[in-house]
Amino acid sequence: MTTAFVKALEETARVLARFAEPAPAGARRWDGTAYVAASASTFEPYAAKWSSALTALAGILEGHDAPLSERQKQFLDRFLFGGMGSLNDFALDEGRLGADANQANQELDRLRSELFAQFQGL
Repeated sequence: MTTAFVKALEETARVLARFAEPAPAGARRWDGTAYVAASASTFEPYAAKWSSALTALAGILEGHDAPLSERQKQFLDRFLFGGMGSLNDFALDEGRLGADANQANQELDRLRSELFAQFQGL
């Protein structure tokens, strides 16, 4: 299996993971330079879904030694890059989640492009 594709799946899952765990009241989180108060509103259930699904998919593909079948490629194409409900359609709500969501959405855009490029090489 293409290691770069699996790595891109894992990296995408990591970007979403920080929105996948609800923060208890009074919790603090690392913002890259200091611990700041964590807002309980940073939990996004769809981010949790995608983080979990991408992590599972990466694990499955990492152990897959044979080339993917056309049917498997079609599934991945719809799941990741299809229309409504696909990873390509997902974005964090910047109005509710603020600057963290804006930054994550930009990173997701970059990673989706990388995933698509890697997918084309499968």
